[in-house]
Amino acid sequence: MTTEALLTALHTLCTSPKHLGTQLTAGMLVRLGALCLALFTALGRLVHETRDPRLVLAHAQLVEKFAQQVHREQLAGALDAEVTGAAGLSLATYDALRAGTCDLESEPEFATGRASYKTAGDLLAAWLGITYFEAQRRIDDAHLLIGRRTAQGTICAPRFEHLARIYAQGQADRRAIAGTARSLEKLEKPDTTFDGTPGTLTARAPDGRLLEEHAAEALRVLGPIEARKQIGTQIKTYKELHEEKLPPDLGLFIGPVVRGVHTFTLRTLATQAEYLRSVAAQAGSKRSKAGKNARKPDADQAGSPVPPDFPEEQDSPAQQESPAAENEGAAPGNERPTPDWLQPEGPMPDWAAEDPEPSGGEEQKPDREPPAGTASEHGNGKPEPGAEAQENDTEDSAPEEPSAPLRRLNALMAILTTSSTGSTAKPIVPKILVYLRLKDLQNLAQAHGISTHGVDIPPGELRKLLVKARVIPLVLGGNSQPLDVGRSRRFHQGYIKMAVMARDRGCIVPECTTPPDLVEIDHYKKPWSEGGTTSVDSGAAMCSNEHHGRHSGQFKVIDVNGLPHVLLPPHLDPEQKPRRNTYWGALQLGDDPPGGAPPPATDPPEDRRA
Repeated sequence: MTTEALLTALHTLCTSPKHLGTQLTAGMLVRLGALCLALFTALGRLVHETRDPRLVLAHAQLVEKFAQQVHREQLAGALDAEVTGAAGLSLATYDALRAGTCDLESEPEFATGRASYKTAGDLLAAWLGITYFEAQRRIDDAHLLIGRRTAQGTICAPRFEHLARIYAQGQADRRAIAGTARSLEKLEKPDTTFDGTPGTLTARAPDGRLLEEHAAEALRVLGPIEARKQIGTQIKTYKELHEEKLPPDLGLFIGPVVRGVHTFTLRTLATQAEYLRSVAAQAGSKRSKAGKNARKPDADQAGSPVPPDFPEEQDSPAQQESPAAENEGAAPGNERPTPDWLQPEGPMPDWAAEDPEPSGGEEQKPDREPPAGTASEHGNGKPEPGAEAQENDTEDSAPEEPSAPLRRLNALMAILTTSSTGSTAKPIVPKILVYLRLKDLQNLAQAHGISTHGVDIPPGELRKLLVKARVIPLVLGGNSQPLDVGRSRRFHQGYIKMAVMARDRGCIVPECTTPPDLVEIDHYKKPWSEGGTTSVDSGAAMCSNEHHGRHSGQFKVIDVNGLPHVLLPPHLDPEQKPRRNTYWGALQLGDDPPGGAPPPATDPPEDRRA
């Protein structure tokens, strides 16, 4: 068969893929497949030689499309091998097929005695050079997403029809869809379709819908990171409600010592875990002094005092959350008092107290480490003698910054050792903030709270926490935007920032996983320097990277019914649909807990607003 004939056959295959017979035979299909592989390989070599970044990206997109289609063909081929009885072919047929001398126009020859392979999984493992577990996984995945073999040798519908639909249409990463299907299958009873007794799915969410429906919708609508977290949370919730396994014991367990490194295992409740997550998140902050302390290479720095001649560093405005900071910078006599209905009935607990901090520049920016010998580091305008020489001596041997786990250890050790050693180093102060609705407060027997780091607080722990917690009311409107949280000022601080975070929970840019502790508030509507105002309505939560990205024009933030939404560039979002990150549970348009009547009006009386 000449190359020209193969190209003609390839064109026929693309225009009429079901046109078999005299024009496209089985042998021609095999030759065309080999030709496509050779062509794809040659294209890759040419792209690698050009060094053109545009061509590289276009080719990478093509390769990903190939990979997605290959994933489906792997599963479909495994199912076909099972249904057609490929494991029962004769030994001579296998040998001829491998050598390329098999007559594909004749009828297949099956073994008359004992077959060479027991199952399709055994055959695929040997034929393709993969492990048996990988081969069987492909068959099992095909049963979940493509079709199932019946006792009559036919193919019936797959087990997860909603996931199968988006898998066939390629509406999400097919590898992620297959992984989700495997996770959901563990929640179901064994499939008995082959035995003639079809079963139905039983795993359902609290709203009554199948978990598979929720998973398919999340994979289709959300990004991969947000979808994985949402599906994982739903599966975890289902397991907690239906599994009868006892939870592991709580406590601090001392483990073995491995080459001088001690191992500890810590198991906590949700509220205790939130304190630890707060420490871990703040240890990564470059803005605060405590976060900088945790970044020192020396692991013993946690308990070391700060020299008295060093000025106390202040946290940046992005870290200020004290309500007392609201009146800073106001003209004398213009301070706005806190309304009575926002005043707490009891004193603030010690653990909730925060140090007041000064305001900073026009926008919230991370503090920068001053160079050695500057006035900001030594408290005067003259560098120390020999400072420049010392800097040159250590420039090439500067210690590496500790890893994230080591920073967390440093921060934890600073908390444990500061009080006993009398250190003046500022440790990280762990804090916990839980979001819940008014209707949750009215039904504490079943209410759940969500912490700033996404930790679910069960009803029992939530009730204990509310006994000593400071409750800060935020009035939510129909579209979930806070309407009245008090006064505004240049920086989003105190109650203003708390209200923005209650609405956005974290960075609003889709797929961003930056911890809420490191989030800044951006004047996304109109900058302060251009006459913009500071209020809940004018602010949007963003991490430092995305904050700078918006100012540089990499994406836009628009107001949709009072909620800031991100409009990504067309090459990332061809639909140009306004989106909000769901990773940290940000409130969405029309978001409201299902069930029950709307909460009663919470507006304070008129005479208390004066």
